[in-house]
Amino acid sequence: ENYIPEPTEPYRVETPLTTHQSTLLSVGIENYIKEKGSIRTHSLKEIQHSLNVIIEEFGDIPIGSMTREMTSKFKGHIMKIPRNRNKNPQYRDLDFHKLVELNVKDVISTTTVNKHLGWSSSFYEWSINHGYSIINPFKGLKLKRKVSPRDERDRFTDLELKNIFGKENYIHFTNIKKGRYDLYWTPLIGLFSGLRLGEITSLYLDNIKEISGNHREKRWCFDIVEEPDRPDKHLKTLSSRRIVPIHDTLLDLGFIEFVTLLKKKDTNRERVFQELPYRSGNYNQNVSRFFNTRYLPSLGLKTNKKNFHSFRHTVSDHLKQKGIEPHFV
Repeated sequence: ENYIPEPTEPYRVETPLTTHQSTLLSVGIENYIKEKGSIRTHSLKEIQHSLNVIIEEFGDIPIGSMTREMTSKFKGHIMKIPRNRNKNPQYRDLDFHKLVELNVKDVISTTTVNKHLGWSSSFYEWSINHGYSIINPFKGLKLKRKVSPRDERDRFTDLELKNIFGKENYIHFTNIKKGRYDLYWTPLIGLFSGLRLGEITSLYLDNIKEISGNHREKRWCFDIVEEPDRPDKHLKTLSSRRIVPIHDTLLDLGFIEFVTLLKKKDTNRERVFQELPYRSGNYNQNVSRFFNTRYLPSLGLKTNKKNFHSFRHTVSDHLKQKGIEPHFV
């Protein structure tokens, strides 16, 4: 009378995968990225990295075998990935599952988690259209934001700016006396224009021009534009194409004289910061390494939220506080 029946598995019919659905993740990902060929190298690497994380979690499994349960587990795992896993020596050689087990406090941001989930979902939408999968198991998995992406980066305070650009620090560290003009000018341009680092480092001499506006005299401007005959130049979005007036402080510091000198010194010179090498699809590496890895830490200002890009937020916030119309900002 105390008989308890054995629990039974509900009866399920497993539908065998079609040949197409049996295609391995690595093959599908390669095809997906090939179709995105027109976007810049940096973005392709970002997509590849995000999608490779799926393979790190599950291995190179058939695309059609992914289930909702699996992606739910995947989401929980990527939320535990340490920040800067590829740069930090203590994480660099550990595999994905080992990193998850570490359960560290300093994990990747909500934005990065959502980037991984977003590209995974986009890949599975593409897979449905191409017959590799019948469902998108990544749909609707993105995290709710506690803060907006712009708040995940901090602006520099006035005191920090005084510290960064204080003559005794800035002249010494940027090696201007040894001819490192790129290190000297790029942060100044960033501060007085809000341009992205990649837009500054890829400036050509003819992108600095005098332009006259409506009822206004000519004034010097940065012409931020993508040019088909210069494949090394990229704009982040279509709305990135713009003309930015060169701030009076940069003019007072002699920026136009500097550009004129470069032209005189070498009539074949094309770029303003021609000495910067082109690596991984941009000219940023040397400046980024100097500013984010050497200079800010030496001043005690480096945090996860403060780097060269903080100039952009500093400019944006400053203009908003001055009551400038958002579309001008």
